[in-house]
Amino acid sequence: MNKQPYDSLRRKLVLPFVLLGFTVSALLSLVTFGLVAELEEHAIVRILHVEMENFRGRKARNPAALSPATSVLTGDFLPVAAFPLVTPVKPGKDQIERFLKDNREYSVLITHVDDRPYALFYDRSHISSNLGGLALFLLIGTALMSLLSFLVGNHLARKVVRPIGRLLGEISEKTANARALPHALQSFAVADYPPDEIGHLVRALDGFALRLHGFLERESCFASDVSHELRTPVAVIRGAAEVLVEHPNLPDAIRPRLLTIHRQALRMGQTLEAMLLLAREDRESSDPACAMAEIIDEAIADASPALAGRPVSIVFEASERPILPVERSLAYVLVSNLLRNACAYTRQGTITARLDGQGLEISDTGIGIAEERFPSLFERHAKGEESRGHGLGLSIVARIAQQLDWKIDIHSRSGEGTRVSIHFPQASSE
Repeated sequence: MNKQPYDSLRRKLVLPFVLLGFTVSALLSLVTFGLVAELEEHAIVRILHVEMENFRGRKARNPAALSPATSVLTGDFLPVAAFPLVTPVKPGKDQIERFLKDNREYSVLITHVDDRPYALFYDRSHISSNLGGLALFLLIGTALMSLLSFLVGNHLARKVVRPIGRLLGEISEKTANARALPHALQSFAVADYPPDEIGHLVRALDGFALRLHGFLERESCFASDVSHELRTPVAVIRGAAEVLVEHPNLPDAIRPRLLTIHRQALRMGQTLEAMLLLAREDRESSDPACAMAEIIDEAIADASPALAGRPVSIVFEASERPILPVERSLAYVLVSNLLRNACAYTRQGTITARLDGQGLEISDTGIGIAEERFPSLFERHAKGEESRGHGLGLSIVARIAQQLDWKIDIHSRSGEGTRVSIHFPQASSE
């Protein structure tokens, strides 16, 4: 399973604050800049029209009146040599245009005075400079607001995430304690958390931990009781069968029955041991070893009676006889379930078990597995229409393979048989 990259909750909380602060400050800056620029433009237009009306009034009273001539406002009759691009407009029409000359920007009112084309020039370079300064100030304000949003968001995120971090630390500590002391009650310090959603979460976790502890205690007691109560009668049955089989006056008709009882008692004991190993969370530090060839021989002997009356034979081929560092009971239950599954779905032909140092392959000439069953093949209680069991065999096989770190591949088609391949990660020759 691919491990997902860590995604910080604090980063998720800080990012909206920063985006909100940046967005609001940027919008305010843009609106402010646009309003100031619009007001400046209206002021320039008003100044040009007022000065032009003033000049026309002076011209009407004194035909020799001079054109406006200040540091920012000048007027002259067209054409003007310094502004060759300024062209006259139609009589009775006023027009304002903007021109750039010698890196200075001008707003020009073009009109007619005494039926002659006239232009009034307004040097707006200082306006552009002021707008540039305002833009820089607004950019700095936007950056400062974004920084302030980050600081506020980071502070609030730390305050929100701090109880969660404390909870994670407490959970990690209790997980370590649970491994060291599996039967000790692990409860949370509910009083150390604020009475908010985090506090409610801790209280819910504490209640769940109490229920889980009770369940684990009951499960542990049940597993121990079952182990104690079943191992003894199974051992008694097996010992009695061994004694009876060796009896010299035993009738020939009874001997196969006693051998079957002895074999099934052995199988029950190994199955019980395997189920207990699967149920345990803790793994005992031991150095197990099992001979796979012997296990396959036993599993074949146990599965053969199920083929009585059918033209099916089981063939075992071993190119190597590996010794595996796994619990014998787990390996036996896995192989036994696969063989008995093959026997259940094979009406005629051959079931072949091939063993080498890398793995085990079990193939049959049975009815095969329908393609639509593969997605749920290893689920509990998933079985085919022909099955008379409870649909637990392959589920147990999958759990054992996961615990032993064995890889299982199944290839099958309906009507063409099934091939199960098991790969052993580590093995040594016998």
